[in-house]
Amino acid sequence: MRRVVVTGVGVLSSIGNTVAQFEASLRAGRPGIAPITQVDTSRLRFRNAVEVLGFEPTKHFSELTWLDRFAQLGIVAARDAIADSALTWNDEMRARTGVITGSCLGGMATEDAFYFNFYHENKSHLSPSAVPRIMSNAVASHVAMEQKFTGAAFTTSTACSSANHAIGQAFWLIRQGRLDCAVVGGSEAPIVLGHLKAWEGMRVVAPDTCRPFSKNRAGLILGEGAAMLVLETFEHACARGGKFSPSLPVLACQPTRITSLIH
Repeated sequence: MRRVVVTGVGVLSSIGNTVAQFEASLRAGRPGIAPITQVDTSRLRFRNAVEVLGFEPTKHFSELTWLDRFAQLGIVAARDAIADSALTWNDEMRARTGVITGSCLGGMATEDAFYFNFYHENKSHLSPSAVPRIMSNAVASHVAMEQKFTGAAFTTSTACSSANHAIGQAFWLIRQGRLDCAVVGGSEAPIVLGHLKAWEGMRVVAPDTCRPFSKNRAGLILGEGAAMLVLETFEHACARGGKFSPSLPVLACQPTRITSLIH
């Protein structure tokens, strides 16, 4: 059995758009729940959500036609994780690297907007970018194309556990020798009026904040964000003197140190 380690991390969240910011917020106990800014909440019973603040897509992409917000977040987090890993790429390594991501909803903002155009405004044609933007596997596909990875590239969609299942699938592919490296994680961007109304209909969204372990809990809070990891074999990471992220528990390894060991 090959051991698997985490050697790169990338995150975009309501409490930080870098790993350092994210960690600092966690240590300080800073919450990310705040009033919704992306949509008009006058038709909603709740007003709070978790939004990624300060994210400017045009700083990261020259072309946004094919990218829903969930894909933008996921791709940038993947880029950050790959940079954090400091891996050196060649054709052989790219052929043994996969991209396995998780997303429950895919391009929800695109779907909501195009439904409005078609059903409300009676437009007879939709943009050819609709399907590529909506598909849940957009992040995995774009990252694989951008980085020229030709290993397994797919997406799991299992509600709130989507990204966890993606990490697990990548772990087994590496452990079983199908891959040597993988970019894994998930992204969601559900702050869309139609989707928020659907959750409102379930009557499970808290009017103020999320307190899951309190007897006075009133429900959950919806949020957006992205987090990506680079996984590789323990032996490969040690042999290359892999860079590690000091924000995670560290496993000592000579001649290098690795962020964490997945047994």
